[in-house]
Amino acid sequence: MRISSGIDEAGLGPKVGSLFVVGVDVEGEIIGIKESKEVFRRSLSSYKLAEDMVLSVFDSLNLNFNDARSMFSYFFGSCEDFLDNVNIPAFGGEIIPLPFKVINLVPIRVPAKHLRKNRFKKDAEAICRIAHHLKGERIIAGLAGGYKDYSRFLKGWEKVGELVYSRDGRVLMFVKGADKKFGQVALSSIFAKYLREIEMLSLNRLLGFNEPIPKFSGYPSDKNLSALIKTLIDMKLEDFIR
Repeated sequence: MRISSGIDEAGLGPKVGSLFVVGVDVEGEIIGIKESKEVFRRSLSSYKLAEDMVLSVFDSLNLNFNDARSMFSYFFGSCEDFLDNVNIPAFGGEIIPLPFKVINLVPIRVPAKHLRKNRFKKDAEAICRIAHHLKGERIIAGLAGGYKDYSRFLKGWEKVGELVYSRDGRVLMFVKGADKKFGQVALSSIFAKYLREIEMLSLNRLLGFNEPIPKFSGYPSDKNLSALIKTLIDMKLEDFIR
């Protein structure tokens, strides 16, 4: 069966919290998958729908996590103690039938303290690291900011066109707005956003906010951003600030 591969990120623009970049290999028809900004609508019901999809993919990969700490430890090797604050499912999600099968899931987390400089470069590097581990003949990735040439991160890949690279019969294409055009990239964006929202939910709870979805998003558009940053500084949690 043909494999569709996609890569996308969540958390490139915020002032607080990590950047997550996720790649997926998918078998089957990817129809009707919306990118993360259209799925996570700042309501518990929308977060549940996203978590339904995430948990269903985990189940197909024989992955079962009881809490955020075990999930982050599995994917990233280590995690902070505050992730104990969140159980999985976090938003009431449940396993549902999916018309496709994810056969490979590759996430990377870039902590906030490493994003104070060169965040677009670090996003580009993470995308390219993930591409090495995907199996599809054509890999579609979202752009890393304004990056125009990813060659420095793609040793062994040949540049065959503008934002197009080839290696061993596989092609990696960087596409503007890819999460709106390709289901596999939209799916990657949902996983990246889910991981970031779990981190932010855990951080919110550490600060004493127990709403069902994160009160503070960490994005510049968040009217509570200044208060969040001040609280993190007062609690000596500057590592979560970019």
